[in-house]
Amino acid sequence: MKRHIVSSILVTLLGLSAVLSPCVAEKAKARSKKVSAKAPKSDSPALPSPVSFRGWDYLVLRLRQNGVTEQDLLTLYADPRMPIFTDVPFSVYPKEPSSIYATFNKPRFEEMGADFIQRNQDSFQAVERTLKVPPEVITAILVIESQIGKNTGREIIAYRLSRLASANSPENLANNYKLQKKKYPKVTFEQIKRRGQYLEQTFLPEIPALLTIAKKNQVNPLSITGSSAGAFGLPQFLPSAFMRYSMDGDKDGIVSLHNEQDALWSTANYLANFGFRANIPVQEKRSIIWRYNKSKAYIDAVLKLSHGIKSRLSSS
Repeated sequence: MKRHIVSSILVTLLGLSAVLSPCVAEKAKARSKKVSAKAPKSDSPALPSPVSFRGWDYLVLRLRQNGVTEQDLLTLYADPRMPIFTDVPFSVYPKEPSSIYATFNKPRFEEMGADFIQRNQDSFQAVERTLKVPPEVITAILVIESQIGKNTGREIIAYRLSRLASANSPENLANNYKLQKKKYPKVTFEQIKRRGQYLEQTFLPEIPALLTIAKKNQVNPLSITGSSAGAFGLPQFLPSAFMRYSMDGDKDGIVSLHNEQDALWSTANYLANFGFRANIPVQEKRSIIWRYNKSKAYIDAVLKLSHGIKSRLSSS
């Protein structure tokens, strides 16, 4: 669930001038006067060269339809720092294997979580009093998402979000259908289309949200980095989650998910908003964590690590 002045785009027309000898130049000048005297004046301005959106034309159209300004579109998709659009392959029914979270079974991650809680004991006590969310669950998420800030990602999240939001373009759907048909002969185009629509509906709103965050913080949106999924900070929030749930934990007037206090309060606020409490049934806890990351393997990893962190704190 991750700042540089916005660069402007100038489109110019280049003229070609020829160097003439004085004699030839005079004759050319005279001919020019005759032609200009006969030719009618045109009130139509010269048309500028078309702006290149580097292959993002479908997404630009959809964002334009959703109220994104031309200047913002130019800032993102005509800037050479934005990679050109390439096909976005996707699975119809994606599933995360539990193996990708196996590393968090190691004792050092329980120790990392327990140490983080002990270092921020006063903050966690305040969080638990106010939002009723257990410290070990908040911390388990921060450990799994970024190892509490050690790995927040270096991807341009505008690019990553744009790729996901472009999944539903007609050309991309057709290419994915061909690709998936080779792997899974029974797949239908309707299945591909439904998945493409889901990805667009999920990630298209994240781009205007990112632009809002960038403007508020007076940074270029292409300077904001995070994960390959388009999320940033210690808790790996998507831009819309940042706008809804982020909190100024240390009360310094700045909300940054790279700040430990802001990150732990924001994560707690996210969970509390959906009703997470220490005493609710496990299935309800699982349903709330599912909102954070729609992966059974992820939910299992969070609950297991939180239990390990709590046990380590109890024994210390």
